[in-house]
Amino acid sequence: MKNLMLLIFCLIIAVNSNPYRNKGHYEGYVGCYVDRANRLLKYRVGPLHRITLEKCRHHCRGFRYLGLQYRDWCLCGNHLNSPAYPQASELQCNMPCTGENSRMCGGGDRNSIYHV
Repeated sequence: MKNLMLLIFCLIIAVNSNPYRNKGHYEGYVGCYVDRANRLLKYRVGPLHRITLEKCRHHCRGFRYLGLQYRDWCLCGNHLNSPAYPQASELQCNMPCTGENSRMCGGGDRNSIYHV
């Protein structure tokens, strides 16, 4: 029973932790967020060939946030606070960017959100 409790505790920590927040290569990272057809971030750019964080930042100048989604999509917007689009587990933003394999570019209906 003690081992089971320890395993559950470790899983909760792993799912809710954000290892990328403000660590060098991931500076400005906000988190993984749910998205749907009517969009968390309203302005969509892409798909972009060989997308990188810097390429998306360039397209989202003038906005507060950018989202990397589904390996090669870039989304831009100014608002994140919506109960319809909650923060998700980091494990759900699991698709590498096409131009930057070391960076996760969201997932299916999931955005890796950064400050522009």
